Amino acid sequence: MTSISDGMVASMKAILADVAGVPAGHAIVCASHTFSAPHVFPAGHVPAGTDMTKNDAILAAFEVAIRSASTHAVSTLQPARLGVGSGTSRVSVNRDVATANGWWLGANDAGFSDPFVGVLRIDGMNGKPLAILMNIAVQSSIMDGSRTAAGGRMITADLAGAAARYVEAHYGSGAVALFLVGAAGDQAPYLQANRHTINPDGSVGRVDLHEASFALVDLLGERLGSDVVRVADTVTPRHAHVLDVLRENVEVTSQAFSPRNAPVGPVAAFNYERGAKTAVPVVLLRIGSMTLVGVQPELAASIGARIRTYSPYPDTLVATMVDGAAKYMPDAQSYDRFTYEARSSPFARGAAETAADAIVDKLKQLKNAGS
Repeated sequence: MTSISDGMVASMKAILADVAGVPAGHAIVCASHTFSAPHVFPAGHVPAGTDMTKNDAILAAFEVAIRSASTHAVSTLQPARLGVGSGTSRVSVNRDVATANGWWLGANDAGFSDPFVGVLRIDGMNGKPLAILMNIAVQSSIMDGSRTAAGGRMITADLAGAAARYVEAHYGSGAVALFLVGAAGDQAPYLQANRHTINPDGSVGRVDLHEASFALVDLLGERLGSDVVRVADTVTPRHAHVLDVLRENVEVTSQAFSPRNAPVGPVAAFNYERGAKTAVPVVLLRIGSMTLVGVQPELAASIGARIRTYSPYPDTLVATMVDGAAKYMPDAQSYDRFTYEARSSPFARGAAETAADAIVDKLKQLKNAGS
């Protein structure tokens, strides 16, 4: 899913609470931001022509899978050790590109990109991984918009799925790999199947690889998966003495935006309309030595790096699209450039920096309180 509605999040948490006794506030539901997979549309956001019978069938399948997985988890509860590590994986690129007519989407090697990959390793008492969690600032969108040569849709779990499969195959024994998308609002996979192009006259377009696209998924999935394994193999799991969750809100300034007016090309000017103050939910999850910062908006990569840099906790991960979605929250520079993300944001210029500083302050308060 590229996003998960509030209703779906609540339904998933209700199942988890029913089966496993986990309070809604202690669970997080995250989208992988994968475009090339069947989506479930909530009421009020259903595109014209959607087959609602199929839509409801997919939602029912989700709920069955969640109940089944939760039941299995409860029946196989066991002691575990946790460890966290980090490294780099160069599978992303900044997607904001300067054109003759303004900034648009593409691949900008000179732009800021964050190759940080964080890994949480959870081992059973036999020393073998039960689960590996990976966190990196890249969208799972290699095949975003790609079609068959005949115009049909192709289905894939994309980068997130390919990387997870690689990690699970490497460790075997039923190990589960989980993907948490980081601050990837202005990031794309380094190679995309239906890539954006800029023509000599400044106009923009796209070029699709069609069925050959799956090779890119395998290539980048293997690269990310192998980098995750490389980090996980350096981690020494230990007994976790900290397991807690804190939910807070940070206040930022909003701006007017309607999805119906999403940008369709570059511009040299744009009139932003600042709005009222709005609250952004933040979840701070402590697992062993790892602190996970989770937010709904799609942060720019530089903002995620900023939170990580100034966090008082050495092992800090930043995840976005957590417990719902709130579109883009770009850095200030993006507004000056009139980028796709800035023009598509429900948040005003400076909101991201304000949110990052507020989150760091909350982390410091948590640290000073002895947690």
